[in-house]
Amino acid sequence: MNTQKKAAQTRFIVAVSLFAAALISALALTALGNRTDSYWVAKSALAPGVEITRDQIALVKVALGESASRYISNSTPLEGSYITRAQSAGELISINDVSDLAPTQRTQQVPIAVRSSDLPIDISIGEAINIYWVPESAMGGVQIGVPEVVVKNAYLRSIDRKSANFSSDIALTISLIDSQIINLLDATVSGRLVIVRALG
Repeated sequence: MNTQKKAAQTRFIVAVSLFAAALISALALTALGNRTDSYWVAKSALAPGVEITRDQIALVKVALGESASRYISNSTPLEGSYITRAQSAGELISINDVSDLAPTQRTQQVPIAVRSSDLPIDISIGEAINIYWVPESAMGGVQIGVPEVVVKNAYLRSIDRKSANFSSDIALTISLIDSQIINLLDATVSGRLVIVRALG
């Protein structure tokens, strides 16, 4: 009889302990979810490309819970960074909406095609290159314009040499800063593009 009574008491103690542990865990999770931290918001509308100054941003206390990792807290200074997506006044600034690089320094990848003879045969992916525009000869063999550099210090991201099996062109992907893209695209309208390995 005493054995049964002790067993019942043990089960009761275990049940109470489990209930208390569950209650404490629930309270801890609730407290964690309701915890507020300071995050950066735009004080006024900010356009893409704007360099952030201290008077353009403010700190607000919010409880973001699981979304907290998507936004920039007060532990990260924003002055001197650049906006990459338009921000509305009062909008929390996301980690995906800022960059340390100015728009003129950010790179994009652009596909182009060049003649197989206008590319060093031993060039490799990742090499630094310069791109020259060479005008085609007009009727009568007269060359209109002179060769000129259209892109400097770009990088070769990919080479599709198999494309030369079907034509005389090789497909390339070039990584270059934003400010050079228009020059490159303009140069593809006429003439030839010549890839030159950048040395030093």
